[in-house]
Amino acid sequence: MSSSKVHIRSERVAKPSAVVVELISTAIGDPEHAHELGQELASLVQPEAVDRFVLDFRNVRTFSSTGFGALVGFVLKVRKLGGQVLICNMDDFVRFGADIIRLGDYAPIFNDRQAALDRLAAEGTPGS
Repeated sequence: MSSSKVHIRSERVAKPSAVVVELISTAIGDPEHAHELGQELASLVQPEAVDRFVLDFRNVRTFSSTGFGALVGFVLKVRKLGGQVLICNMDDFVRFGADIIRLGDYAPIFNDRQAALDRLAAEGTPGS
């Protein structure tokens, strides 16, 4: 039985052009929640619109291996379509897990949201 809990909140920002996704759950600690997170993230990806995403983890304190699996699936899907994912505000404990799986090799990890947005701004608008 699914809890149907919403784990993310997203908004499109114009400068730099990106979708900022805030993870609002404090814990993604079991397969059910990880699956829900994966579905919510996947719903943001639209093949006809290549996007850049900034995932803000500021609320997250616990993130399971299945959560990382859902996250990596999202990152790979976005990259396959020519998009980009940046991550920010990871708690030290969550960052430790991200570093173990070398997540930063696929989605750069920044200390805060502004640093991630600054990187995107420095890269310019996709397709220009």
